[in-house]
Amino acid sequence: MERVAFVMHVKEGEEEEYRRRHREVWPAVLADLEQAGVRSMSIFMVDRQLFLYMEAENYAEAVRILAESPESVRWEEYMAPIMEDESGDDYDPHDAYPEGWPEVFHWRVG
Repeated sequence: MERVAFVMHVKEGEEEEYRRRHREVWPAVLADLEQAGVRSMSIFMVDRQLFLYMEAENYAEAVRILAESPESVRWEEYMAPIMEDESGDDYDPHDAYPEGWPEVFHWRVG
């Protein structure tokens, strides 16, 4: 299982809209994540900064599957107008899953 994390931003004034949309994630997108081998995903939000953490069987393969899924691509296009990438540039819905940060420490009981 691979653990992946990265940072994005919500555009100023779109914080509540981002939360609302994530209370209503499309069932087809959740099914795509599962089919792609994503076993866990969490998004944390402080002010406008987003921290995404996921566990996937094979991250590169998951990214490929999600990029080929019409519903997942449509979701990313739906989210793009209210988001920015890590550097504050426009969010690219066709490059929704960046390489991620390198993991330097992990601990789990058992």
